[in-house]
Amino acid sequence: MRRHLLTTAILAGLIAMPHPSDASPLDRYKWKNRLLVVTGPDGAAAQQQRRVYDAAKAGMSERAIVLLEAVDDSAASRELRAALGSDVSRFKVTLIGKDGHTVFASDTPISADALFKRVDAMPMRQDEMRRNRSR
Repeated sequence: MRRHLLTTAILAGLIAMPHPSDASPLDRYKWKNRLLVVTGPDGAAAQQQRRVYDAAKAGMSERAIVLLEAVDDSAASRELRAALGSDVSRFKVTLIGKDGHTVFASDTPISADALFKRVDAMPMRQDEMRRNRSR
């Protein structure tokens, strides 16, 4: 009886495990990084958002913000857009917290100052700043 219960528990666990192909392309960043995801065509708005990110690299790094772009027709871009439910024909910038939840989304580029204000107001970021001050 005990062996039967153990076998049943193992099988139930295997069935409940997500298939590797079900994993989101964002999963590898969870609890490590905040994501600034740019989707849509590689037009002026996407280029502007990229310039904002590049110009504020130090602040982005301090806040563990990684830029991901899905602005072409590659398989990786299609997968990322699908994970976010983004339209290939429209610019969208999405901020995703370390917990994997969407914090902010816009159809216009966001400035570094506005982005940093949003991130610095997040509870997890507040904890990070407190820990860094006490060192």
